[in-house]
Amino acid sequence: MTISASGRLMNLYRMGGYIFQTNTSIIDMTRKKFILLSASGALFAIFCLFFIIRFGHWAKRAYHYAQMDHADVYIQAGHEGRTRGSTGASSAYGREIDWTPIVADEATRVLRAAGYEVIRAPADHYKRSKVDLALSIHFDGSVNPCNTGASIGYDDPTDKPAADAWKALYDQYFPYKWMPDNFTRNLSHYYNYHYTITRDAELLLELGDISCKKQANWLKPRLKNIGGLLAYFAAERVDGNTKGVPEPKAAMAQP
Repeated sequence: MTISASGRLMNLYRMGGYIFQTNTSIIDMTRKKFILLSASGALFAIFCLFFIIRFGHWAKRAYHYAQMDHADVYIQAGHEGRTRGSTGASSAYGREIDWTPIVADEATRVLRAAGYEVIRAPADHYKRSKVDLALSIHFDGSVNPCNTGASIGYDDPTDKPAADAWKALYDQYFPYKWMPDNFTRNLSHYYNYHYTITRDAELLLELGDISCKKQANWLKPRLKNIGGLLAYFAAERVDGNTKGVPEPKAAMAQP
């Protein structure tokens, strides 16, 4: 059978259309696969990015935790080590920068002798510490002598039970006025709160008004005894008992 020229052209046209349709289908399928693979790849990339970010966050937290100092108690002597700037209150009766280390050193000595781990920090100890209890020791001062007294600062309501416990203890001996908790911004926003992570509390303790003659005369001969009282308080807060740290009742009650 002889196929005419027009017939051959028609066959070629049909074959070309079939090939075109076939190629178009292949291209469409390839395009769909490419889109699907691209979407899957994008989702996988997003997942990987999320994992890297989260892992980085966990690693950063683990690194910072490892870099922290760890102990039972953190004791800071306010203003200690500074020669300029905020060097503390002073008066004719004494200087805060001289008194806070006496209290802090004695509290540290008593606690360490009883087996507690203590971080003893100066004013500018810019390193984070994870402890049960953090205490920053200060004395107040005023342009109007005797206008203030003892007070307590903290940055979180969870610290209040410890603050109340210290006030109840110290008030047995300190015979002068108390100011309300956090009665100044310096008490509630103390810079060192940023550097301590505590189980129980972080407290700033103002032990009295150093510019008031009566208070200063009562405080000065008792500085080491107040340190012993702080150690007794810290042991009670950390363990629920004093673990061999005696309350210096007789020494605190001296005339």
